[in-house]
Amino acid sequence: MLTIEVYIKESEGKGLGVFAKNFIPKGTIICQFVEGFDTKVHVKNLDKLNDIQKKFIDKYFWREDDYYYSSCDHAIFINHSYTPNTILDDDGNVVANFDINVDEEILENYNWYDLDFDSYKNELI
Repeated sequence: MLTIEVYIKESEGKGLGVFAKNFIPKGTIICQFVEGFDTKVHVKNLDKLNDIQKKFIDKYFWREDDYYYSSCDHAIFINHSYTPNTILDDDGNVVANFDINVDEEILENYNWYDLDFDSYKNELI
């Protein structure tokens, strides 16, 4: 779940992206998983889903161990970068690695946390 104000707009070559509505100082927690608000699905439950639902999970969820996780807000539109302006802290929170200016896109490296990253990394821009 996002902890900052953002807006969604087209990100050149990437589809929709998440952009800072306000200045974000380095070290600010940008996004954190909130149990009861965000969602997780055990891998054994994937068989209960239809193909459309599985495609959604493939696009907007990440896998850690036996669970697929997703934010239930605009955080699902945070795009990947190998040189992101965020990092993961020791608690798994997405944190500003640099000051992020108003209207700057918020980016993260999916490889930090998604065990399935290798299966789709060549599709990323």
